[in-house]
Amino acid sequence: MTDVFSLAGVALCSLCAVLTVREVRRDFTPYLLMGTAVIFLLACLPGIGEGIRFAGTLTAAAGEGTVSVVLRALGVSWMTAAAGEICRGAGEGQLASWLETAGRVELLALSLPLLRDLLSLAGIGP
Repeated sequence: MTDVFSLAGVALCSLCAVLTVREVRRDFTPYLLMGTAVIFLLACLPGIGEGIRFAGTLTAAAGEGTVSVVLRALGVSWMTAAAGEICRGAGEGQLASWLETAGRVELLALSLPLLRDLLSLAGIGP
């Protein structure tokens, strides 16, 4: 919980720096934003390690096929959301919308094998 408060503090400090620098030197703003993004990514590394260990445990318990599809779907949704926010931040809302639509189509394609397996377990599908 304290990590969230620390990251919120970093975000607010970065916001103040960006708003201040934007008035003086607009060309430095992207560097401040990239530096803040690096701080956030470094703060997430311990959680990513825990997630990878948990995924290994889950794979051993549930089988590789199901967990692989779920993890890929999670990756697609996170990457789509992150790239969409970057596009929106750059003022390209239309591009972000199309990207999110493509991400939804990819999620649908990823989920079809799981849906087929569920239907076959229920005796409905082929």
